[in-house]
Amino acid sequence: MHTRQSDKKHAAASESEGKEAAAKKPPKVAFPKKNQPPTAAAFAARLPLALGKRFEMVRSYLLKQKEIKEDVYFYGPKTGWALRYLLDERPLCALLLYGDAPVGIVSLSAAAAAAVNWKGLTAYGQLAYKNAHGSPALLWLDVPLAGTGAADFKAILRAKIAVG
Repeated sequence: MHTRQSDKKHAAASESEGKEAAAKKPPKVAFPKKNQPPTAAAFAARLPLALGKRFEMVRSYLLKQKEIKEDVYFYGPKTGWALRYLLDERPLCALLLYGDAPVGIVSLSAAAAAAVNWKGLTAYGQLAYKNAHGSPALLWLDVPLAGTGAADFKAILRAKIAVG
């Protein structure tokens, strides 16, 4: 027998299943087309004001360094375009949009990882360190630039730049 109450329960169950499926679905790639490279300004323009400011804070820090160059680089259809930073022609880090969130990606050698004061970082930086992947010789961190993550990312970059 069908009742209104059973219809409501069924609708609520279907809605929660839809939310779970959406949560498992990877976020939409911000700039997916290889033949349409974005400008550097387009990255921050896609973000809400507060996140755009954090993104620009990290970007301006990187551009103020004498030996660092910025370019727009295509990482493939699953990642799309990102801002890549080179230190003396070697990759330093990348800034990209993961869905609607700005993320900084950096690889650290064992020496650079040892130079970072991990306990001095906020929860964003410590979580990125906990979720790091790669090997002890080359550790990869994905640091969200929301909240205090931008400051943590800059601290990690300072350590990497100092080690060279």
